[in-house]
Amino acid sequence: MIWLLIISGLVSLAVCFMGDTIGRLLGVMDSPDGERKLHSHATPLVGGLAVMLPVVLSSLFLANITVFTLFYLSFAAATAAVMLLGLIDDRNHIRPYIRLAISVVIGYGVILVVPDINVTFLSFTFLDSPLFLNGIWALIFTLLCLVGLQNAINMADGQNGLVMGMTLIWVVCLSAYAPTHLLPLLGVFAIGLAIALIFNLNGRLFLGDSGSYAISISMGILAIYVYAVGFDRLPADIVAIWFLVPVMDCLRLMVMRMVRGRSPFSSDRHHLHHMLQGLMSTRRALMCYLGLVAGPAVLAWAAPAFTLWWGVMTFVIYTIILAVQKQKRAMAQRDISAL
Repeated sequence: MIWLLIISGLVSLAVCFMGDTIGRLLGVMDSPDGERKLHSHATPLVGGLAVMLPVVLSSLFLANITVFTLFYLSFAAATAAVMLLGLIDDRNHIRPYIRLAISVVIGYGVILVVPDINVTFLSFTFLDSPLFLNGIWALIFTLLCLVGLQNAINMADGQNGLVMGMTLIWVVCLSAYAPTHLLPLLGVFAIGLAIALIFNLNGRLFLGDSGSYAISISMGILAIYVYAVGFDRLPADIVAIWFLVPVMDCLRLMVMRMVRGRSPFSSDRHHLHHMLQGLMSTRRALMCYLGLVAGPAVLAWAAPAFTLWWGVMTFVIYTIILAVQKQKRAMAQRDISAL
């Protein structure tokens, strides 16, 4: 399968080097606005294509050479559909609730075709027996996981390298528990992420909604599938701790916006990465965020019996960061008022 990784890497490189041309052709150039978009020049939103196009093509190939045809075809179809949805959103800005409804339909389609994607039970490191979800409750929970992760990843996509870096961490985590037939696909994923990440960190391209949507649906499907086929080695709380930081931040932001009478999908500069940037340099903020994602995942892998406590530790660190930044802002306001 080495040649599959090589070809996939070349496809990713081609998309990255031709980013401006592809971005202008598709009409997905992101121009600075002086408010939220503070980059210096129009930048192509083709990072998602660089990462996910090889993943989709590799899935179609694996569907033809393995006995897991239905899974790979469904995975490719769902990822491609959500990536197309993101491209349209990058061009024309689809309303959040319409986008949400379409994502639910796509997720429902995958669950219907591949039963392993439906979460029917939850096993935890701190419980002796699993919790069972039956019928409609299993479907609702699975759709909440898929769509919720999509929203969390999309909200986290506000700093170069952040979503790609997190996804690279998640791919490594999945590789530690995945069945053998998934490893080539995860390898393709990792190579595409590593290549696009270099261009993204240098400001040559952005992930775009097409990338964040496609990454989120693919991560959701793969995480649920790996859990379903390897639940004896991969408890649900270990999966949860992988995604804990962006999901916590997403929930906090949505609740905070609704309390203030705003749409939960509106934009602001109160995300965790903004908080970290207020405390340290942009590059250090990125490393701190990625460390907060990777650290608990590594600890849960090394000492799974303490996974619950690793989650509590992560929540405490997250809360401390928010509290320190809030205190810093309050002090800055007092200094301004004193002038």
